[in-house]
Amino acid sequence: MRYVNAGYIFILTVLFLYAVQLAWRRRRLSRAVSAASSSTTAAAAAADAADGGGAR
Repeated sequence: MRYVNAGYIFILTVLFLYAVQLAWRRRRLSRAVSAASSSTTAAAAAADAADGGGAR
């Protein structure tokens, strides 16, 4: 019976650590996307200003 309990504890621990890793990856990915979109927006604004202010 101890082996069964140890197995459940092991599996639940592995699943918990996997869930923590997924949450950490998602947070890191969302930060990277927001940083990329803000830098893209800033680059587009700089290119627009250098172009003379907009579409003609």
